[in-house]
Amino acid sequence: MNRIFGASIVSVVLMFSACSRTKPLPPTEPKATVSSPQTATTESKSGELRIGEASGSYTAKGQVVELRYAYAGKEQRFGQESMVILLTDKPIPPDAVAEEIKSQKLLLAETIRGLEYAIDENGMWVRYHPGQYQESTSKNLKEYSVNGDVVRGVDENDGSLSDGKYARSVKFVAAVVK
Repeated sequence: MNRIFGASIVSVVLMFSACSRTKPLPPTEPKATVSSPQTATTESKSGELRIGEASGSYTAKGQVVELRYAYAGKEQRFGQESMVILLTDKPIPPDAVAEEIKSQKLLLAETIRGLEYAIDENGMWVRYHPGQYQESTSKNLKEYSVNGDVVRGVDENDGSLSDGKYARSVKFVAAVVK
């Protein structure tokens, strides 16, 4: 009886020691990459977004699109320099980010979906991709800030201007592409 009990204890000890040596599995979700090589993605407080990440969604004509990636850069819109922010459902290849901020080739071709913002001293403008619905206002985004080469913001719109066809609730942190 003591031999069976002793063998059981040895088995349990070996099992626990084997379990304690296993490495944790890598995350299954890819992390958003920062398009600017000078800016690295940094860990932040638990639950906060990292540079290059977006969270939230928008609704366009009844279709809900989840947003995960954030990009920003300065570009001409409506005759003046604006901060252009792209929030997308799929990543933009790093070598295509600057061109996408300038001309939205992937968004217009519907290769990716997302929101395009232009923010200047007069307010903001937003366009839904796909759908091309646009809104502008003299107000800026909620909690909008530019600190160095990092843009942060929150935007919420219940769709009241479009009878509920176009609504959005998003949060983002993006590196400014140079």
